[in-house]
Amino acid sequence: MLKSKLQKKILLMVTSLILFLMLLMLTVFVVTDYINLFDRSHTVGLQTAKMLSYMDTVKDGLEERTDVEKVGDLEAVIEHYSHQVDATFIVIQDKSGRILASPDELQIGDVIPFEDGFKAVVFGANYSMLSNEIIGPSVSSKAPIYNKEENQIIGVVTVGYLISDLQKIVQHRVEKLLLISLIILVLGILISYLLAKSIRKDTFGLEPEQIASFYMERKAILASIDEGIIAVDQLGKITLINTAARSILSISNRRKGDPIESIFPNLPVLTKLDKSVSRSFEVVYGKKRLVVSSMPLQFEGEQKGALITFRDTTEMMEVVNTLYEVRKYSDDLRAQAHEYTNKLYLISGLLQLGKYEEAIRTIQTEISISDDTNQFIFENIKDAHVQAILFGKVGKASEMKVDFEIDENSSLEQLPEWFGTGALTVILGNLIDNALEEVANYPDGQVSFFALDFGEDVIFEVSDNGKGIPPELQDELFKKGYSTKSSTGSGIGLANVDGAIRVLGGTIQVTSTEEDTIFSVYIPKYPDNEEREMR
Repeated sequence: MLKSKLQKKILLMVTSLILFLMLLMLTVFVVTDYINLFDRSHTVGLQTAKMLSYMDTVKDGLEERTDVEKVGDLEAVIEHYSHQVDATFIVIQDKSGRILASPDELQIGDVIPFEDGFKAVVFGANYSMLSNEIIGPSVSSKAPIYNKEENQIIGVVTVGYLISDLQKIVQHRVEKLLLISLIILVLGILISYLLAKSIRKDTFGLEPEQIASFYMERKAILASIDEGIIAVDQLGKITLINTAARSILSISNRRKGDPIESIFPNLPVLTKLDKSVSRSFEVVYGKKRLVVSSMPLQFEGEQKGALITFRDTTEMMEVVNTLYEVRKYSDDLRAQAHEYTNKLYLISGLLQLGKYEEAIRTIQTEISISDDTNQFIFENIKDAHVQAILFGKVGKASEMKVDFEIDENSSLEQLPEWFGTGALTVILGNLIDNALEEVANYPDGQVSFFALDFGEDVIFEVSDNGKGIPPELQDELFKKGYSTKSSTGSGIGLANVDGAIRVLGGTIQVTSTEEDTIFSVYIPKYPDNEEREMR
């Protein structure tokens, strides 16, 4: 019947508890009821004895013992009051101890010397006591009887309750209580069986040690997973968060029960908690770039919540940016080398043709242009990383036959280390390359670069005089996969730019007119220690 150890334990514990409570209750009841009966017997018996000792009928019966009618009235009185107070016996004796009235007719006329009742005869005391004097072990209450005229003691009234009768009363009550207790015990066993069955169903038939084992295994698995895991219920409250999630999000305090928005604010997918569709997306949390996946939690076709997993791709993106930086520098150096090779071929041809003066003028022109550009960059752009990027782009623009200018109002001091070379390469490299490619086929293509670090922000602007960007497409520019270069574009350049800017806590704006298109980047000089609001 009971196949589960859990069921047996619950049934045994509940049954034992009920039995213990029953025994305890019976013991308390027996002791209390017995004491109360004794106290009642003392009190009621003494009150009855006093009352009878004052009755004229009793006094007349003692004073006129030769009157058969008076003595008969004594029998009627004790029988009546015995029933009234449930006394076992009421006995009336004269001063010599002769019994004048008793429930046992054989005792009438017998003389029983006063032993326990001498206080009533000698001192006129009213009292109760345990006594064997008249019928047997009983609670006896005694009161002296005085005559009417001389106020002298002429007899004693004894009201008694046999101990055996009191015990029978308690026993009868215990039997009733036992019957009720047995019914409660049966109901308790039935309820405990149903409870054990329900618990076994709720625990899918697993024993406590199996549940504990599964819990420890789950805890160990969650702790060993490198990905952050957060489970939420149907109301969006956090029900589980693993060690990796706390580490990635730098959470030390307990978060269970908090809304998911307290960790990922302003995130539409999680704010609406669309648990019916699995989704993946990127978010920026502080200085970290996270790839987040959301999937529904279902059980037996019913939605139970959602599971959110995420991993930190910051290091991976740093490696990608470093590779991108190296590739960009390589491309720029190749462009410079190619451009200078072409110029060397020109100078070599002029020398072979004997046009020495023209060759010298060409060399001097290139030196002058290069010196002016280099001098301006060195004097106005003090950051070495930005200098390197600009030198490379100057060579690339020359190869593409595009006029690349650095605004004469530019001024940039050494940037803080936390900006990072990779982020600058991604931001400036992509913006300048896009502008150069946009105007490459224009005969008067022109690209301008501007940098300024006055105030609390560092400002970069890259403009070109290309065909421009329609207003309805400006919101799509920074989405991954979107490109204005049709089949030749990957659609990740501006998305990476936007991501790198957000990591630095900055913003980017696009202004496009018929004359030019300007990309303006604003990056704070000092990092914000608080979590930045996600876009």
